[in-house]
Amino acid sequence: MKICTIVYNGMEQAAILRDEDLILVTDINDAFQTEFPVTLLQLLAQGQLDVLRQLYVSRSMAHLPTLHIHSNQLQMPYREAHHIFGVGMNYVEKLEDLQAERAEEPVIFMKPTSSMISEGDAIRLPTTAEEVSAEGELALIIGKACTNVSEADALNYIAAYTTSLDMTARDIHAKNPRFMQISKVFPTFFSFGPVLTTTDEVEDIAMLTVQSVHNGQVIHENSIAHMMYSPAYIVSYLSTFVTLQPGDIIMTGTPGSFIVQSGDVASCVISGLPILQNKVV
Repeated sequence: MKICTIVYNGMEQAAILRDEDLILVTDINDAFQTEFPVTLLQLLAQGQLDVLRQLYVSRSMAHLPTLHIHSNQLQMPYREAHHIFGVGMNYVEKLEDLQAERAEEPVIFMKPTSSMISEGDAIRLPTTAEEVSAEGELALIIGKACTNVSEADALNYIAAYTTSLDMTARDIHAKNPRFMQISKVFPTFFSFGPVLTTTDEVEDIAMLTVQSVHNGQVIHENSIAHMMYSPAYIVSYLSTFVTLQPGDIIMTGTPGSFIVQSGDVASCVISGLPILQNKVV
């Protein structure tokens, strides 16, 4: 199931994406006498996203009214998250390019909610940074709270996958490796969505291919199978430090980045998932 957020009747509402049409969760509630929360974050927080998915795959929705996707601007899936984590240098090829050694544990950083944008929003270059890069990444959406979860069980706590773009003030980071965190936190420096794809639609996460795309040209490409730290390991590792909450977002690392300038378009393309792209201003 693919699900997103749109503005309808002046309100942000969750809607299931079916081909080029949208089915509002409110219309599902009316048709099946259900009481699903009508926002994506509440669906996650109340553990109802998978219940909605089960209803969607088991019952015909052909009789429900639909909206055409082109007539509705997709919004950010949701605007708050307890945690937004990123993983640095997670592909073997990128580590080799940097002539760095594999560490036992991954490099982790965080993004503030003030950095969140989605499809249709602009990446705004800060006046205090001279060189900004963008990179495409697979993002994990946590569906259930978890602490100290095992790697073997970790994928069960992921509700959905989505595309993401991580922006970095590269010149600030270059001044000192300790400045990595501050180079990541500018407004508009984290884009995700606009569509979440539930995990049942991805048969083997290791086979997904991630592309960093600059002005329509694929700059870097790699598969999840070539990660040093798998998505399951990342979830397990993070859960030893914090209690991951429904709606938490984890970027899993990039095959590579590219420099962006005003007027550019940065995109993340992942096999089987809807594309994410943002203009740079």
